[in-house]
Amino acid sequence: MKKIVTTLAVLLLCAGFLCGAATAESKSGAQLAEKYICSVAGCKEGELLAQTKWLRAGYSGNDWLAFVFAVNGVPEKYGAYLNALEEHVTEQYAKKGCLDKVLATEYHRIALTVLALGGDPTAFGKDAEGKPVDLIADGTWGFGENISRQGLNGLIYALITLDSKAYSVPEDAEISREWIITRLLSAQNEDGGFGFTKGASDVDLSAMTLTALAPYRDSYAAEIEKTLGFLSAQQNESGQYACFGDTNAESAAQVVIALCSLGIDPEADARFIKNGVTLLDILQEFRLEDGAYCHILGDEWDIIATEQALMAQTAVDRLRAGEPGIYDFTKAAPEKGADMKVIIAAAAALAVIAAVSAAIVIKTKKRGKAHADDNQ
Repeated sequence: MKKIVTTLAVLLLCAGFLCGAATAESKSGAQLAEKYICSVAGCKEGELLAQTKWLRAGYSGNDWLAFVFAVNGVPEKYGAYLNALEEHVTEQYAKKGCLDKVLATEYHRIALTVLALGGDPTAFGKDAEGKPVDLIADGTWGFGENISRQGLNGLIYALITLDSKAYSVPEDAEISREWIITRLLSAQNEDGGFGFTKGASDVDLSAMTLTALAPYRDSYAAEIEKTLGFLSAQQNESGQYACFGDTNAESAAQVVIALCSLGIDPEADARFIKNGVTLLDILQEFRLEDGAYCHILGDEWDIIATEQALMAQTAVDRLRAGEPGIYDFTKAAPEKGADMKVIIAAAAALAVIAAVSAAIVIKTKKRGKAHADDNQ
């Protein structure tokens, strides 16, 4: 019986891991947002990602929304979305021979979403010849020097994607991690920030760059500190960030993600607290009663603002729980297409079995010493 209880305990731990590590706060926040968006889409809770005509796979906000639901273990139809995403990749390769010739981030976003949903981005979809598509290779070292044509975004997310599961790069590859890092750092402006063009720093891009460089912070501490100084200086007296003149949720969210990637709690660093207001306070200002978030105060809910704010909250919760960052998938992932409802149900069932087994052990012990050997 002891062996049975031990086995069940191991299974329970595994089931809990497969569901994804998420604290009650981030998970409940994602579930509340999912509930609201389901009402907008006109579907039942837990079936949003199966509405592939309403929430089309392969589009930025949609993919990131699926990503953040998955990393928080929200019960959803991940298998349906994963299948639709794979069909999207196959269709694009059939039409263009690639996902995009300029936007390398198309590969990066989809690869990260596939990882979050339990798939394998190194063999996802088919190319025109019917061969499996390697999104990691095609979107990073196989993309060529054109990876920076869209700006720093391509370099930033290429590095994040390579490090998401510690993917190796061929020695003879045109693009390496060092190649990417060198070009990123060469784009740093005098004020410490990074931007779409040299000399014009942008909060979002600066924060994203820090997220990409976080695994290398010991080697580039001075450059990173300079960017942190820039981001702190860009806050107004109320702690908000403005992009193109508008204070918004996404800029604050990206800074929170960057800080957490560097191991900095946004509520514990005085540089990012203005007049007692923290970045998490700022994000709450953009949170609507239904759980979704707006881009600009006073606006209706926005899918991009919602997914980025939820990712920021998840990043904070993971940092405080001592867990890996939101883009870190170096540990084992759920099986491809796994439906979180099934996984959660399995964990619950195992918990019941474990409780029953424990009860049996107690009852058996009460039978007396004559049957003590039965419990070995």
